[in-house]
Amino acid sequence: MEPWNRGALLLLTILSIATLTPLVATAETTVIIRRYTADDRLSGRYQYVPFEIPAGTTQIRIEQTYDKAGGTNAVDLGLVEPGSLELGSRGLRGWSGGARSEIVLGPGTASPGYRPGPLPAGRWHVILGLYKVAPAGVEVTLRVTLAATPSTKRWYAGDLHLHTVHSDGNTEPAGVLDMARDAGLDFVAITDHNNTTHALAMPPDPTRRPLHIVGEEITTPGGHANVWGMKPGDWLDFRLGANDRRMNDLASAASARGALFSINHPVADCDACDWTQPIPDTTGAIEVWNGGLGPQAGAIAFWDDLLRKGKRVTGVASSDWHRPPGFIGAGSVRVLAESLTEQAILQAVAGGAVVMMRDPKSPPPVFTVSSDGRSAAVGETLRVPAGAPLDIAVTVPSFTSPGLAACPADCTVELSWNGRKIDTARAATGQASFRRRAENGYLRVTVLSGTTIVALTNPVFVSTK
Repeated sequence: MEPWNRGALLLLTILSIATLTPLVATAETTVIIRRYTADDRLSGRYQYVPFEIPAGTTQIRIEQTYDKAGGTNAVDLGLVEPGSLELGSRGLRGWSGGARSEIVLGPGTASPGYRPGPLPAGRWHVILGLYKVAPAGVEVTLRVTLAATPSTKRWYAGDLHLHTVHSDGNTEPAGVLDMARDAGLDFVAITDHNNTTHALAMPPDPTRRPLHIVGEEITTPGGHANVWGMKPGDWLDFRLGANDRRMNDLASAASARGALFSINHPVADCDACDWTQPIPDTTGAIEVWNGGLGPQAGAIAFWDDLLRKGKRVTGVASSDWHRPPGFIGAGSVRVLAESLTEQAILQAVAGGAVVMMRDPKSPPPVFTVSSDGRSAAVGETLRVPAGAPLDIAVTVPSFTSPGLAACPADCTVELSWNGRKIDTARAATGQASFRRRAENGYLRVTVLSGTTIVALTNPVFVSTK
């Protein structure tokens, strides 16, 4: 075999500590060498060189070198993110032709000719445009450097559905915040029915703990919905009928104000509490766990129906607290966020980085799905070939939810695929693992102490497209 036959590929991986920007701590460089002939140019003017980027990548740097051979070689440069390579694809991130030999790309910055923005994990392609190829051929070297900033994310505990005397609760806003702090919560959303006047009596202070998010529970004859991220004194008009198409306009108005729209207790026993309104396209979350009794089966079925239709909607748990003897945080969330700010918390909720918990203090299980060196956690998507082996790992920390046996010693882990339970494992050692083959869909984990659900994760999505 000749050392540089058509399409031959040399990969050299160099691990290094680098500083590409002030925030970058580590970088990995891969050297890719491809050789092309004049025949390659005739058969395919545009050549695609694949490379993989993992989740958490914050910058891509691509350096191209080749011998121009006195102008008889000219190789253009471009870049495509994961997705189709077909004509008309929207995955093109940029094209610089022969104007430059280096691309730098990140969420907030990009070389001229390239679009800044998120860097999705998966298979990217460098486009090499064979403008000229000398009779002797051309050898192109690509240095692909992927940088990652150390994550500052951590789990924050919160309750997204609380009431005060400004609707049908019996406690002043300051008292609610005090009880939430004593319960061990990092953040809360106060969501009185059809108003936000509690925030005029107790204006949010970003330095106070727990973090106070202003919300409103839109209460209609066709169901209730929370809107999180309102401004003090602002409100959304609730005066709709049942099955009212204007609910889409209301949800769009919430989104326009930078707030997140969440359907509450979609299947409920109380009068006009279950959801019979249209489901707005801008719906960001669904309350599938209302109160301390655990997730409601009908609400989970409602959620799964949306997920199976391809709608990325986050499942949340809340106490829906009004007064004692109820407990704030009996039904709560753990949110993996960059910081304890309203923007970071709501962004993480919208992205599905949420685990639902029975009580306000227990730490969440950690759930990851891996394949061929790539991995994804709750709310993320793992992109792999169809049939690829998936390694599913669940870590159950040590905790005891009030009134139940301790985890992990007396806990079990249930694994579901597209909303249907497919496997169960004991978590006595704190670890549970499963394997299956990849197909399009989503995985979710439930942790039980005895027969009581103590934790329910949001999905990890699997894509084979």
